[in-house]
Amino acid sequence: TQTLTGSASHPQNLDSGTTSNMPWRRSNVSHPTNEIYVDLVEEIDCILTSSGTVISSDINGSIQCVSKLSGVPDLTLTFKDSSVIDDCCFHPCIRYGRYDEEKVISFVPPDGAFELMRYRVKNLSG
Repeated sequence: TQTLTGSASHPQNLDSGTTSNMPWRRSNVSHPTNEIYVDLVEEIDCILTSSGTVISSDINGSIQCVSKLSGVPDLTLTFKDSSVIDDCCFHPCIRYGRYDEEKVISFVPPDGAFELMRYRVKNLSG
């Protein structure tokens, strides 16, 4: 079982040009309520013996989001065990350098529906 944790902050003193460096997010986004929906979608394929022993397995997943956050929210998302995550494909909003160094997904989300990332889970059988 994997556990997902995260946090969010909403910086108050950003320069007016801050959003110009983020082509995925328009300026002056405002919502009556601040909310983000996160769905982990995984497809599991495995081969089992008649006694239930796993011969091979393959798990492909994606993190689907719908963001309704005002301003320029700065979000982080962490995995309980990031060592099992492999072959990642990230949305441009993710700060790849931070993920590469700390295995933390740090990002300013686009407004609306988007795919945050796709990944594969390493084969854990054996």
